[in-house]
Amino acid sequence: MRKLMMAAIGLMMAMSANAQYLNESETPFSEGKFYVNASASSASLAYSKSTDFKLGLNAKAGYLFMDNLMALGVVEFSGQNNFDILTTQIGAGARYYFENCGVFLGLLAKYAHVKNKVSDSSVSFSDFRPEIHAGYCFFLGKHVTLDPEVYFEHSFKDSDYSGFGLRVGIGIFF
Repeated sequence: MRKLMMAAIGLMMAMSANAQYLNESETPFSEGKFYVNASASSASLAYSKSTDFKLGLNAKAGYLFMDNLMALGVVEFSGQNNFDILTTQIGAGARYYFENCGVFLGLLAKYAHVKNKVSDSSVSFSDFRPEIHAGYCFFLGKHVTLDPEVYFEHSFKDSDYSGFGLRVGIGIFF
């Protein structure tokens, strides 16, 4: 899995970082723009010690309060191990876009509620999970992007719930 993760990071670094200009006087990541995104992570794209299978849906909203710097909010739902472990997360953070090339780096602080159905009993707990993610915005048009990103999420409750993965989403800048 480590080799897959390093290959994904190397691929993102090797991508061409031009062609992001939209022939406008304003850059794609200029102050005052809003951003919405819906993304998914699936079975072969996420890994942690607590699970072999994970399916997650993620929604993000952001505002560029400075050129290249975005405040970001996120809501996420995921199911693991045949949906025996259900996780709901909400969080906030920031994302920085390097110049106008589309490469970004972000930090999130997330609150997670985990419901773990073990045998006949149900165990629930809350957790604080900071996340770091990096990715690239592929502009499909003037406002629509395809946003692949790699992430690492750390669980303070139980390190078995810490993990890394790959998300792919569709974003809109307006």
